[in-house]
Amino acid sequence: MPAPKSALRLLSDIISSSVDAIEYRLAREAVEFPSLNHPFDATSKSESLLLEPELITATSHIIAAASQLIKTVRNPTQTVINDALSFHLSSCLRAILETDAVEIIREAGSKGIHSKEIANRTHTDPLRVSRILRLLANHHLFNEVSPDVFSLNRLSSVLDTGKPTSELLERPKDKFLDTSGIAAFVLHSTDEVMKGSAYMAEVFTDPATSHSGDPGASPWNKAFNTDEPIFSWIDRDGNEDRQKRFAVAIAGFQWQSLPKDSLIVDVGGGIGSSSLLIAKAVPGVRIIVQDRETIIKDAEKYWTRELPEALTNKRVKLQVHDFFQPQPIRDATTFLLRFVTHDWADNLAKQILQHLRDAATPETKLIVVDVIVPYTCRASITDQIPGAAVPSVPEPLLPNLGAANNTSYWWDLQMYVFCNGQDRTLGHFVHLAAESGWKVVEVHHIAGSVFGQYVCIPV
Repeated sequence: MPAPKSALRLLSDIISSSVDAIEYRLAREAVEFPSLNHPFDATSKSESLLLEPELITATSHIIAAASQLIKTVRNPTQTVINDALSFHLSSCLRAILETDAVEIIREAGSKGIHSKEIANRTHTDPLRVSRILRLLANHHLFNEVSPDVFSLNRLSSVLDTGKPTSELLERPKDKFLDTSGIAAFVLHSTDEVMKGSAYMAEVFTDPATSHSGDPGASPWNKAFNTDEPIFSWIDRDGNEDRQKRFAVAIAGFQWQSLPKDSLIVDVGGGIGSSSLLIAKAVPGVRIIVQDRETIIKDAEKYWTRELPEALTNKRVKLQVHDFFQPQPIRDATTFLLRFVTHDWADNLAKQILQHLRDAATPETKLIVVDVIVPYTCRASITDQIPGAAVPSVPEPLLPNLGAANNTSYWWDLQMYVFCNGQDRTLGHFVHLAAESGWKVVEVHHIAGSVFGQYVCIPV
């Protein structure tokens, strides 16, 4: 009887078999895997194929196994120190984004551009430009094509706004408008959120704040020396740049199954970007987008530009509403909460959910879109709700696929640092919903994403 395979060999086999699966699928279409050295092209055939469920699974297995293999073989001291110093990566990303260096490098093309030229155009020090970009290149975020000459690659290209540098110089405050929002989110995360994260330990251990769900007592509040919640602070005069960046950064359920004239209320819906997709996909439904006054003003401009007829025929209404107050719409077919509950601690999220429960009819459904934080162990609750179970994974991988799902844990602590909020495990959210008068009856995982949908009914 052969000896059982070692953990190293099992992890190696997972990587090898998953690579085989990817290459076999791409070969059938006569395309190659996208090169790390070339800019990302979302329209390419290969990128499209990588979004297929089978290939998402294969890539997730590779990420999980490769990360676990690295953690297994690397010296523990080196691993811990490397992880502790990883904040420098975030600092370098912010430095590059604040100076428009990504767009400068993109305009130089594949041959790259010398750090001296980047420094000259950004009024910075060339040696420090090289040091910052070299650390990023060592993490495969840029290419160093020759000494001190850098170009974009598949990863750094997603940080590119696509705008000419001349336009960024003329209108710097509009840098992130009409972009994908990725660069805005990264800069938001590496600026105010990272500053708050540095104070997490102080807030976590201080008896005055350790158990508090007050949105004005977050690590971010400590860093910025204010007790004002981030959502009102960001609307203050002087924070216009951050406000624009934040708005851009935050831009499963079968909506087609809704009967004609169904009423969807998008609670805390921002400018209504999600509702716009629904309005286009399901023309027969009516939609009300609710949010703060400053956001609704931006929503009016957004809908006037993107789908003006929906406003003129009153199929879509934009309504100023505070979701901590009683919900005025009492005949909704569906309430939609997209990236709302994770902004708030349980006691405040419960208030939001209870107001919706009070306004619900017996037939109303509540759709909550948020990060579903996976357990790092097996959990029986995932077998109790339709759609909640996740596919089993090969040994010795963690049941949650480890590093392949790092983002869900980043998101959770991002919300804690930023506004004393939290993303929740399935069991946590089921309990919160039950306490608020709702029952989770379905879960929809979004392939290739940490986000999921809870479908709830009133009880």
